[in-house]
Amino acid sequence: MVSTSTLQQPRLHNRYSIQQTLGARLGRRTLLGYDHSRNCQVVIKYLCFDDPLQPSDTKRFHEEITVLKILDHPAIPTYLDSFEINEHGYVGLMLVQAYIDGQSLYAVINEQKTLAEPEIRDLARQILDILDYLHNQRPTIIHRDIKPSSLVLSQTSNTTPGKVYLVDFGLVQRAGTTEGIGEEPILISGTPGYRPPEQLGDRAVPATDLYSLGATLVHLATGQHPNQLPQRGLRILFGQELGHMSRSLKAWLRWLTQPKQHKRPLSAQAAIQGLAQADKIFVPSHNHLSLGNLSQRFQRAFLETMAPADTQLKIFEYSQTLEVVLPPQGWKTKPFCLAFLQTMTGVVGTWLIFQSFRYFWPQLIGFWQHLLAIVVSWGWTHLSLRFGYQGFKRTLTTLFQQVSIQLLPDIILLGYRVPCRPVDYQINTYKQDIEDIDLQPGGSTITFHLRNNRTVMGKLEYVLPALDLGLTPSEISWINNILQLWLKHKAPSV
Repeated sequence: MVSTSTLQQPRLHNRYSIQQTLGARLGRRTLLGYDHSRNCQVVIKYLCFDDPLQPSDTKRFHEEITVLKILDHPAIPTYLDSFEINEHGYVGLMLVQAYIDGQSLYAVINEQKTLAEPEIRDLARQILDILDYLHNQRPTIIHRDIKPSSLVLSQTSNTTPGKVYLVDFGLVQRAGTTEGIGEEPILISGTPGYRPPEQLGDRAVPATDLYSLGATLVHLATGQHPNQLPQRGLRILFGQELGHMSRSLKAWLRWLTQPKQHKRPLSAQAAIQGLAQADKIFVPSHNHLSLGNLSQRFQRAFLETMAPADTQLKIFEYSQTLEVVLPPQGWKTKPFCLAFLQTMTGVVGTWLIFQSFRYFWPQLIGFWQHLLAIVVSWGWTHLSLRFGYQGFKRTLTTLFQQVSIQLLPDIILLGYRVPCRPVDYQINTYKQDIEDIDLQPGGSTITFHLRNNRTVMGKLEYVLPALDLGLTPSEISWINNILQLWLKHKAPSV
């Protein structure tokens, strides 16, 4: 039913009446209108030429129109019309879309509504479905501004948050296109708190939208803007604020909000798959990871998100091999200081023995005294040189030696790697020949119990000590989780 006030409003483009302003910022207005031809409410986006605009503003508006014309998804408001206008006090461009009767997620937050975990998961699945559609367009379409105010709930209930719509495509970008024209400066796109680091350089990939989604979900789950949450470097810390959420969901959100884009899901579909299997990733009774039949690339990406903060351990993937590399301990560690002290003790000891020999030699008389001096000096020199040489080897070890753990589908290789030398393997065995890989709760040593070992030494029991390698308890636990995952993962049949 059309109200009397609407009928009395001047009609723009001979068909649209303006009912109210929904939002406004410099150069742009979002208006609630009525389409007299279709007899329905519409949303009209208005780019005002009377406001100071940049050439990029008009370019973005035309890009938004171009993209919306080709989109056809039930959760994206339908494109209806666009035109240039200069009447009834309106001068600029207008874009008309279907009106969604609902409220933005930003309004939900302002009402201090607490969303339970099932609601967060449901919202995540719906939004990921929209992003999957956008990212699979050719060329790929990237929204670049996912945030609570860009998402509208059509309705709410006591059990589910309702249907979600993605709106506000003002920063949309198609892959392969650029923002700048000629010598125009690059502008920072996105909204602070929700944009990932790469958007500071105006770069965007599908993983950019996934980060923004993760930050949006964190805001919904915590009730706190991402900028208000504690941070370590560029990583958002929200574990304590999400104490009421499951460990698996928190891990999944950490995956989405990784500062480095290559550590996030490769696609919206990968994020959907990860969310569906998140409850299987952790086995709470054993505190081990279990990724089932997920791809190795997903394993690496997820395992990196579970790495302890500030760890120097690295994970590499190549030719069906997952490699964990423990870097050298370096010179700022206690083992290096002790090894260097041992080396210098050996050098100084040798020098003192040599000086003592030179001092006492002329004072000796007789053959036997000289022979005894030679034997004693040689013995002490040998011990001092050996002591210093061992310290020198330990010094080089702390500076250059890496520990490499290579996990093939059915083989494990563990060895010490030093530049310019072949790897010194301590373990080379099939998965079926491993009796157990054990890390006692609260312990700092991983013990390998083997039935067969194809190395030169062939030891059937090997220990990987955290203290000797300069690892923290959380790092040795993380390595153990990776090993347990590999041990449980069934090798693909050939």
